[in-house]
Amino acid sequence: MKKKRWYILGGGLLLAAAVLIGAALWIQTHPAETAETRVQAAVAEHVAERAAPPASTAPGPEDTPAPEATEPPYESPVDFPSLWEMNSEIYAWLYIPGTEVNYPILQREGNDKFYLNHNSQGRYSDGGAVFTESAYNSKDFTDPVTLVYGHYMRSGTMFGSLQATYTAENGMAEHQEIIVYLPEQELHYQVFAAVPFNMRHILYYNDFRNRKVFEAFLEQVMSVRSINASIDGEAEVTAEDQLLILSTCLRGDSKQRYLVLAKRMADISAP
Repeated sequence: MKKKRWYILGGGLLLAAAVLIGAALWIQTHPAETAETRVQAAVAEHVAERAAPPASTAPGPEDTPAPEATEPPYESPVDFPSLWEMNSEIYAWLYIPGTEVNYPILQREGNDKFYLNHNSQGRYSDGGAVFTESAYNSKDFTDPVTLVYGHYMRSGTMFGSLQATYTAENGMAEHQEIIVYLPEQELHYQVFAAVPFNMRHILYYNDFRNRKVFEAFLEQVMSVRSINASIDGEAEVTAEDQLLILSTCLRGDSKQRYLVLAKRMADISAP
């Protein structure tokens, strides 16, 4: 009986060792997935803390006024150095609070189709990654329009949740903020439209440096009438604004795209 117990104990130790070794190997072979998961949690926590109501600081009868607080230096919740160890082509992070959209943005110089079928680790994947095109957009989001692509995935990953989010009742009101994180800055955008749109390449066919072209595009977007269209009729958007457009497939119609359009509102930067 004693010998049998030792066999059981020894087998348990071997199993535990195998699990630990397997976990270590998984981390080594899937480092980007681990880094991305950490960043996704950090970004969600960062926004949740910002949205939380401040603790009561009402002074008591004997309290003396506190010295004026100074703003702490900006620190991004995104651990870009860890992400760069996995893929140096990750240059920004996209987050829509309260949704599944919480992903790195990538760009491959000279091959704008690469991330159509490669994930954020650079491995082949039908789901691809969230990306911009180097032929049309810089990486600092200073272009008149920055166009970000992501596949419509039935699982809801990538941009698979956008259409359901913005066609839902109160969907736009509840998810009007989009945040883009850069290493030294975070950019805040306000969604003003989410609409089906034609398949024409927006940045190829529209020179948004031309004011008339920009205004014509805005008019076309704001005039879309569809059961899948959500438009903030009170939003003030002009050719002076910088736009962020998220583009994916339209569910149920392969001849159209689904666009979520937002204008840049505010920036938070490192000093």
